[in-house]
Amino acid sequence: MHKKLLATLLSAMLGSSFAVQAIELSVEDKQQMLSDAQSQESAQRIVSLALSEQSDQANFNLLRIKQPQQEVVRFLAIKSISESAPQYTSDLAVFVDTQRKVAPSLKIVEQGDGFRFVSPAFSYQIMAQRLIDDWKLDDQVIELYVGVENEQLDLRAWLTEHPDLTSQREKLLINNIDTISDEGLAYLVEQITDNSVLSWLPSSDLMVAMATRSNNPELYDIVWKMKADSALSRELERLGQDGSDFSIQQMIVASQNPSLSERSLQLLAKYAPTSQPAEDFLVSRMSNQGDAQVITESIQGYGYNSWFNQWASKYPEIFNR
Repeated sequence: MHKKLLATLLSAMLGSSFAVQAIELSVEDKQQMLSDAQSQESAQRIVSLALSEQSDQANFNLLRIKQPQQEVVRFLAIKSISESAPQYTSDLAVFVDTQRKVAPSLKIVEQGDGFRFVSPAFSYQIMAQRLIDDWKLDDQVIELYVGVENEQLDLRAWLTEHPDLTSQREKLLINNIDTISDEGLAYLVEQITDNSVLSWLPSSDLMVAMATRSNNPELYDIVWKMKADSALSRELERLGQDGSDFSIQQMIVASQNPSLSERSLQLLAKYAPTSQPAEDFLVSRMSNQGDAQVITESIQGYGYNSWFNQWASKYPEIFNR
């Protein structure tokens, strides 16, 4: 189910759930409800979805359970998540935050000599708040997560509507980029790559952070066309240290940026003996005298003298000009 549609349905279902009247329980009622096998099984299915970045489906399934069982399942699910001490993602944080905001309808009544004490029967709100506190998530981060996971955050509008907040919001997104779910990140990336005319781009720092996290070739294509600065240079150096097939391909693309060309060739030379794409690309650049000098000096600088001699023999048409 599409996230936007599901978010709309969830909003409507949550709104209707708030109208449920309070029900008073005894301690015995509470224990009986907690021991119900069907509620326990339902809770575990909800937990499984929530912990596998399917919080929207977890919420949807939870809200389809009738009261008062829904509240019991909500409590058991949050309790199980809390006890598992998971590493949070934006998707899981949105699920927990949603439960935190659902007002309890089941009350437990304790009576004694001259007193009557009423409190929530199932303390899922307190447990959810504790989880969010343990994860050190503030309202700004939660708001970001909700917008991204429900596919409601317009990246351009969010970053530009208040110019005095642009830098702060970019830093917020950069600092939390690693905890955003894959689906949430894809939603943000598509807002940039799906634009046929790029009249606006975030800062190079945010672009690089999104590209690094997503490994999206289309986003990298845009990054390497940006004006070279320290953010692009740092990313090029990181790719040069990584040396994976993907990184080598990105260094090849980055070399098309005139300001990054020389450093890209230097870094690619490191992988010439072990990577066929790197070798083939460097061969194609040897026809340019300036590039040939950079490549030759770099290969020899890495100590590949023996390999370089074999390489020169392999391509006499290039080296005997």
